Amino acid sequence: MLSIGCMVENEDYDRLKSIIKDETIPRYFTYTLTVKDASKAKDSSSIKVYVIELTSANLAIGFTLPNIKKLAKELLVAFTASPDAQRPNPEYLRFKCEFSDNQRKANYDGSNLEKLEYIGTWLEKTFEKKTVMFYLFDYQGIGNT
Repeated sequence: MLSIGCMVENEDYDRLKSIIKDETIPRYFTYTLTVKDASKAKDSSSIKVYVIELTSANLAIGFTLPNIKKLAKELLVAFTASPDAQRPNPEYLRFKCEFSDNQRKANYDGSNLEKLEYIGTWLEKTFEKKTVMFYLFDYQGIGNT
């Protein structure tokens, strides 16, 4: 089972802590969003962003994975927050989910970094309209190039 870690804001951490019970969350929705070049050029590239909408927590996360990693059906997500005066050592809040086969597609011409910035901004604005906090985690390291 693949595990990923997510650092969230303290208020989101508190909300998650109140709803995660026995590594489960009441309502969530998952899908894979593939961003490809609109043109069919030979050197076209694509990126995959895996999205988990935690509807019961008004929170959504998106993440990329290294090309050598494949997402299995089952995933363990561990949330934590920055230490503060009330929580000097925040515990990891773990949540197991089954990742669906739902696929969504988007087109955007540009480098992988430009695609990631485009889709991250689009997702952030989409969730903002729904008053949902969105976090994007680049485990593939696209932003480091």
